[in-house]
Amino acid sequence: GGAGFIGSHTVDLLLSRGYNVRVLDSLVSPVHLDNIKPDYLSKDVEFVLGDVRDKAVWESALINIDAVFHLAAYQDYLPDFSKFFHVNTVGTANLYEVIVEHNLSIGKIIVASSQAIYGE
Repeated sequence: GGAGFIGSHTVDLLLSRGYNVRVLDSLVSPVHLDNIKPDYLSKDVEFVLGDVRDKAVWESALINIDAVFHLAAYQDYLPDFSKFFHVNTVGTANLYEVIVEHNLSIGKIIVASSQAIYGE
């Protein structure tokens, strides 16, 4: 979710503080034009195009990573509830499963909620 609104601002802050940043994002609508990396995303990031529901994507994205800011989420005003569940819940579970299965030493994981927690 590093190419979304919160994610891209988080990326900018981390870069300004001297961190190397890798972004994993699916770049799908309604947030993005399908598979088009937004111009506002810094050229200084390593970009991984992929879906958090795919464990292989997590495996490649987490190589040599010290910390994770997990901001990926499916949201829409008329959501597909199955997709909502699988992206937001299964995608997050995949993150933790890959870390455990590969014994990765990630020092910090920050998981954010989507705007859906506020209701309508």
